[in-house]
Amino acid sequence: METPLPIHRATPAREAGRTGSAMRRRTTHPGPDRLVRVGPNAFVRAVDWDAAGPRTRYVTRVWARLARLGEPAVASHASAAALHGLSSLYGWPEQVHVTVPKSRYRSSSNGLVLHTRPLSAEDVARDGPLAATSIPRTVIDVALTGNVRAGVVLADSALRLGTPIAALEAGLRSSPGTRGRRVAELVLELADARSGSAAESFARVVFRELGLPEAVLQQEFVVDGRRLFVDFWFPEQGVVVEMDGRAKYSQPRYLGGRSPTDAFVDEKRRQEALLTVPSVRRVVRVEWRDLLAPAPLAHRLRAAGLPCAVRPGPSARLAVA
Repeated sequence: METPLPIHRATPAREAGRTGSAMRRRTTHPGPDRLVRVGPNAFVRAVDWDAAGPRTRYVTRVWARLARLGEPAVASHASAAALHGLSSLYGWPEQVHVTVPKSRYRSSSNGLVLHTRPLSAEDVARDGPLAATSIPRTVIDVALTGNVRAGVVLADSALRLGTPIAALEAGLRSSPGTRGRRVAELVLELADARSGSAAESFARVVFRELGLPEAVLQQEFVVDGRRLFVDFWFPEQGVVVEMDGRAKYSQPRYLGGRSPTDAFVDEKRRQEALLTVPSVRRVVRVEWRDLLAPAPLAHRLRAAGLPCAVRPGPSARLAVA
């Protein structure tokens, strides 16, 4: 599971600087000793917090809350997804999601969202003192909430990490009740390990909502001995669709040691090389923000020659029978 930031806890003993009131005072003081409160009587150094990414911050909150609860409480839903290193469509929430026995259920409060669907031994994964729902159970829990987009993003990332689709299907079969089941079935139908990112997974669902034909994922083209893989290939229309965005030209994990300018020039040359392939007629670049505005995106895709059977409203969603 993902590792949290070092958590410092207040102690009831009058150890210098470790009482709850002393540590809370340090959350308001500037300087290198400032603390950030991440849970009841749980703090991290502000310098560590400021340097951490959103997932690490959320994972730290989960560890801080779960270690305190101690009861048969199991991190689940978004909290388990973060712990397992899975992707999230909507980022990471403030609240911690926990599955508990019905006998322990009191209501969601104080930064906790409680769930009570029964857990089997196979549904639980452990990392020392921390328990979380297994990856298959986590995917099914989220899929059953009824959001196809979020479910596909999560399922794709589980498949990329090596979870077999059969394990996800078995998890759904063992799930009691019918609420949300049709959406979960659709999520597993659409899940595909070849989607290389949350953005690509999100795009596949939006393309389905727009009524586009099925795309070939990660199609390989060879140009002058160079192997080029594209995100989406529509062979009948001769259209390549590539996910784009500022991150590709600014974040170290995409730059690979290059400067932003070099990365931009390389991408420009890559597109020019793709357009020398006889079967490639157009290359369309799509950003995350385009997926949030499907009507303008549909207009661009039609202009490129892709048939969009659906004319979306401002908040189109994939219909589930």
